[in-house]
Amino acid sequence: MTAARSASGPAPGPALGPTERRDRAVLLACLLACGAFPVAMVVVRVNVSEQLSYSFLVWNLFLAGIPVLLALGVEAAWRWGRGIQGAVLWVAWLLFFPNSPYLTTDLIHLRSRPPTPLWFDALILVSAAVAGLLAGFVSLHLVQSAVARRFGVRWSWLMAVAVLGLSGFGVYLGRFARFNSWDVLTRPRTLLYDVGAIVSPADGPRAVIVTVLFSSFLIVTYVTIEMLARVAPAIGRQDPAA
Repeated sequence: MTAARSASGPAPGPALGPTERRDRAVLLACLLACGAFPVAMVVVRVNVSEQLSYSFLVWNLFLAGIPVLLALGVEAAWRWGRGIQGAVLWVAWLLFFPNSPYLTTDLIHLRSRPPTPLWFDALILVSAAVAGLLAGFVSLHLVQSAVARRFGVRWSWLMAVAVLGLSGFGVYLGRFARFNSWDVLTRPRTLLYDVGAIVSPADGPRAVIVTVLFSSFLIVTYVTIEMLARVAPAIGRQDPAA
């Protein structure tokens, strides 16, 4: 941040160049392919087994993709100096973000369901979990980049770690308390009451353990991917013959 920043926020940033737009399009296409793979496997499974097992993954994958769209909105709004609009989209993104890592918990549904082999069902659930994680991490990277341009790199990392920590608790609320992102608006009193009950001595230990484990997993994985993205260009520039 510079001392010249006005009270209304930084000046609008430059528009994305042709290379950046192309890279964004390729990245979004890859995310769509990652999400389409488990959906295609579910369709094949339903046709072969004549059972609707794992059909819920289609809806969960749709919810996992919403943070990516909101992150693009946050970045675009802040890039063009629309601070209030960007802040509103950021709050919406924060509420929907846990839907992406939530897909990893769907692995609890894995069990033998003849006539489909177990390995086929395992691939469905694992590929869906990977697609959800990638969608969440891409959205977080976009928002973190926007925060870094607006408030600085240090604040962007503090935001990223805090979001991943909160997401661990959000995953717990979704899997064990059965809450959805929109319950913040539709059932705020019920949500607050149940959250208060969860942190009570009777129910607190499981909530703490699940939150800490998921938060730690998300933080370690995200930081590793971010560091890999920074190291990869330097490795690519090295002379193989050196």
